[in-house]
Amino acid sequence: MSDLVYVIKRRPITAVLLAIPLVILAILRLVPMLDIHAWSLSWYTRLIQYYLGTFASFIALIAALFANSALGKETTARSIFLTMGFTAVSALFLGSSLATPNILIYGASNSTFVWSLRLCLPISGFFFAAAARDWSQATEFFIVKHQRVWWLIGVILIALYGIVSFGKPEIFDYLMRFDPFFPSLFGAVSISLLVWTAWQSRVLNWYGNRMIYGRLAVVFLLLAEAQLTLILGISGQLSWLMYHPIVITALVVALSAILKSFQSSRDVQLSRYFAALGSILIAGLSLASVEFGLYWLNIANKIDRSTLIPLSLTQGALSFVVLYVIVHYLNRLINERSDILRREQHQRSELTQLIVHDLKSPLTVILSGMNLLAKEKLGTLTETQKRLVENLEKSGVDILNMINDLLDVERLEAGVLNLQKSLTDTFSLLRHQFEENQILASTNKQKLSLTCDPNIPQIRVDRGMISRVFANLLSNAVKFTPERGRVLVHMARQPNQLVVTIADSGPGVPLHERERIFEKFAQIKGAERRGAGLGLTFCRMVAEAHGGSLTVGESELGGALFCLTLPFAEEEAIVFADVSLPSSSFDWVFDSASAHHSPNPN
Repeated sequence: MSDLVYVIKRRPITAVLLAIPLVILAILRLVPMLDIHAWSLSWYTRLIQYYLGTFASFIALIAALFANSALGKETTARSIFLTMGFTAVSALFLGSSLATPNILIYGASNSTFVWSLRLCLPISGFFFAAAARDWSQATEFFIVKHQRVWWLIGVILIALYGIVSFGKPEIFDYLMRFDPFFPSLFGAVSISLLVWTAWQSRVLNWYGNRMIYGRLAVVFLLLAEAQLTLILGISGQLSWLMYHPIVITALVVALSAILKSFQSSRDVQLSRYFAALGSILIAGLSLASVEFGLYWLNIANKIDRSTLIPLSLTQGALSFVVLYVIVHYLNRLINERSDILRREQHQRSELTQLIVHDLKSPLTVILSGMNLLAKEKLGTLTETQKRLVENLEKSGVDILNMINDLLDVERLEAGVLNLQKSLTDTFSLLRHQFEENQILASTNKQKLSLTCDPNIPQIRVDRGMISRVFANLLSNAVKFTPERGRVLVHMARQPNQLVVTIADSGPGVPLHERERIFEKFAQIKGAERRGAGLGLTFCRMVAEAHGGSLTVGESELGGALFCLTLPFAEEEAIVFADVSLPSSSFDWVFDSASAHHSPNPN
């Protein structure tokens, strides 16, 4: 139960999307006056059902065509069964639409229309459940090896169903005698399969894509709700006719997952994106144009839909082919340019790492020598010589830190720097870096203040990376704060994230430069405050690698306000509550003017 509450809190839109059909169904069943018999109320009700079914069939077909390429490069048993499931939805919805009485085929059997809907989700639910099952290696190999056989059997069954539906419709008339036993039985089986599949989608990591299987779980739950309307709704009334809109909503969610996978692909998937989305839009416009054309042409020429719909769809198909050829050509050009750019970036990255490596080795030797001189291991130094050596050593350390930042930025950009996350007391890291900057602050007679909210939990982060982020942000604030200025540091706990703010009384960052300072080697032109080289770039990339963010704004002190967010799971905060900071807030102040510091619990 706690997991369900957690998911609803994290995804309120999903919860609302799943709740709306159930609420509407409950209202219609509890208030019979609202559940009108719309099927026979108007001829336009059947026309709407026809177009909704046809449109749903087309969306399901597109989902079937692109499911395999969107969910994985290799063909697996899951991708095969998932594609078969969407194909079954498409075929049965098309059969139901064609059998809509007196719309396209005059004299079509109403029982064929009804039973096509009744069989749609039970059959497709079987394939979806098969896709969610964890098959053994031998069975997986057998399914993939004979996939053409399964598809051939499927095509034959679809053809036989079409022959029976329109050649022997009396078979479905006979099945209507067994209402409501068969529909309830098939519906119960379908709902069980779809709910189980949705649960498996949350458990299994389908193709390593968390977003894909999260949305598929929503798809299967919506389909289960659609099936519920056929069981609890009364045939021909609004509670029963909700079936089509719910199924279309589920198919749109499935299509959105496919399109999202194209967007997140390394190579630009513009042609596939257009093929999936553009074909649906063109088909929808073609179907809509049929009614407008029929209204104007039927006045004098008695043209019916059986003639006009194929013509409109053919015109739409030709338009799609022409546009697809153009989009495919542009997509190929974009991918070629992207490949060239990636090769150039790789070569530049290798050159950068080679140069940096060659610089780092002699710099380490220089710093070791400076350290020996500073400790007077090689002889006594005068005060002037000591200060000079200390300054040289500090400059060398700054250069070494810049080199390390450059290497890490290159690795982060290339996606090869793996974060070593562990349970970390981030406030202790922040306080340590705060104390490290006190020496520099005392030189400028600056006042540093560190505060935190109560119950700051330990969270899972890369300890070394986050420590360097704190060091860069604090040193940057102290560096640009004038003499006798102030730096305020605060750590707060918000829902699902820690927020660290660092405010200073320096010159601030102009509004139009607040994004550019995070670019590599950025410098603010015509301003007192200049960019910090790679430091801020490194800090933002580390924050984003942890799923957080780093932004800059204007502080109440008149200078810059850097805001760092680090997300964490609320359940972890509960688990590690015993290692959190005390319940009272914490205030650590260092006043450089009087050269003292004191921790003050509030």
